[in-house]
Amino acid sequence: MKVIHILHSLKYSGAEIMYVDAAELFRNLGCELSVVATATDLGEYAPFFENAGYKIFHLPIPSFKNYFRRLRYYFSIIRLLKVDKYDVIHIHSHDTMFGMAFCGWMAKVQPVYTFHSVFPTKSLTYPYHVIKRWIAKQIFNCRFQAISDSVYNHELKFYHNNTTKIYNWINNRRYFPALKGEKKEIRNELDMAPGAFVIISVGGCNVGKQHSDIINAMPVILKKIPDCYYLHLGNGDLESAERQLAIDLQIADRVIFCGNREDVRKYLIASDVFLMPSHYEGFSLTTVEAMACGIPAILYDVPGLRDFNKHGIHSILIKEDYNLIAENVLFIYSNPDDGNAMARSAKSFVDKNFNMEQNVKQIYELYKTKTRR
Repeated sequence: MKVIHILHSLKYSGAEIMYVDAAELFRNLGCELSVVATATDLGEYAPFFENAGYKIFHLPIPSFKNYFRRLRYYFSIIRLLKVDKYDVIHIHSHDTMFGMAFCGWMAKVQPVYTFHSVFPTKSLTYPYHVIKRWIAKQIFNCRFQAISDSVYNHELKFYHNNTTKIYNWINNRRYFPALKGEKKEIRNELDMAPGAFVIISVGGCNVGKQHSDIINAMPVILKKIPDCYYLHLGNGDLESAERQLAIDLQIADRVIFCGNREDVRKYLIASDVFLMPSHYEGFSLTTVEAMACGIPAILYDVPGLRDFNKHGIHSILIKEDYNLIAENVLFIYSNPDDGNAMARSAKSFVDKNFNMEQNVKQIYELYKTKTRR
């Protein structure tokens, strides 16, 4: 089975990491893998796709304003699908869903689209989005997949769009709790005091991630825990503003900007609490990674994050308020037994629901589903 993935830029992000990690499993199931980057920038994660055995196409898509160029582009995709005899076109980019599903239909290749997040729309454009989903599913025979409970429920309730729910996954060979003495060794390697209390976030610096809330919480936390540090993993458009906020609050020496890291587990193992103050998430892969490493998590009670407490107490959910971040970090600090119990519960939850081998097989079965043609 030949499968081609459609992504925007091949960046260091959730879907890209997942499908690189799972490449060997898909190949063992008989899949030959390719990926198309439709952004102007190929992306820094492209070498990882190449090393994982993907055939890479960098085909920047023209803007909607260039209508005829966009149309010619789609016909070039149809030609690629036919000439290279692909069986499945798996679309991950929201902006190209409709056009790429059309290409798959025209080339007699099975289109699959993954909803990676919740997509609220304004009332004026709501009918347009409903119709696009209906045509893609009913006319182009596109299979729709949702990655989480929040995404599945949003599509069903908001757009009356029934999807196949298959959870995202992590590579449990890369994310697991600290071995005996490992936390101390990693802290020595990172030149961090063994007794320091460390909080961590992982994700790009953008408006939706709201890392500024963690930085604003730090002065409150430091009053009670003077030896506290915030490890900030990730880059993005707001990084400069976040650095300036730390300077303005006179805590720049306590906020450590680590950038994008390949060795995320090392930083998670070195930490005591994981924070995710996003305004919304489709699915937080980094939260699953933290839980797999046995780190207690404090999350904003928003779509995509509240899913982690649907079947037990696996995290602390709070309203979007940096004062509550500080309050609950202090709770974990003062009640380590409660934090450890929550982390153990979360680890079991992750092992059951976000297993890579199990969920890759479900994606493969979705690929094999016969169309109505």
